[in-house]
Amino acid sequence: MNNYELTVIVKNQETESHKEKVKDILKKHGAVITKEDHWGIKKLAYEIAKEKEGYYMFMLVDAEPRAVDKIQKEFRLNADILRYLFIKPEDKKTA
Repeated sequence: MNNYELTVIVKNQETESHKEKVKDILKKHGAVITKEDHWGIKKLAYEIAKEKEGYYMFMLVDAEPRAVDKIQKEFRLNADILRYLFIKPEDKKTA
């Protein structure tokens, strides 16, 4: 399993159900959430799908690389998820 940083922006309405959808998709594909940090409602830099505000979620996730591809496909199909970004953080080098 690899470590990833995941940032998700969901629609501002019914945020609790949208947050649960994101978590369900992750669990469905075997991803484990190790840390969650919800940044709350923020104004978007530009309008996305006629939305001016979004609810920001940041998570540290452990997942298989193949699972990440499947998760991204499901995120793309979900209209409640405005944007998402998976990042694999660089390994810290020690002396």
